[in-house]
Amino acid sequence: MIEIIDLKDSNIIGCIIDGKINTEDIKRISDIVEDKLKKHYKLRVYVEVINLGGISLHALMNDFKLGIKHYNKFEKKAVVTDKGWMKSLTPIVDKLFTNIEVKSFSFEDKKEALDWVRN
Repeated sequence: MIEIIDLKDSNIIGCIIDGKINTEDIKRISDIVEDKLKKHYKLRVYVEVINLGGISLHALMNDFKLGIKHYNKFEKKAVVTDKGWMKSLTPIVDKLFTNIEVKSFSFEDKKEALDWVRN
């Protein structure tokens, strides 16, 4: 499940992931991306990951299509999590996708994560 959070920044998509991601979640994110891209050339992402319970195959395919379509439209992503395995993947993702700067933060550093993704 993905909960959208309003960060009051028109160029930032904010969300909380807690559970399994389904097709409806990806559709909501896709609609937000399309809407924000009408106003901004580049977007940023702030995501809090409480629990990642997997992703349905259909949702994964839709997410992949969205990512391909807007590959160069994202410039920063802050991932807030206390999951060690996610934190260890962040540097790899950052190197693989050179168009977007990705950085992970602990929940105790949420303010720092927001500041970083905004600047």
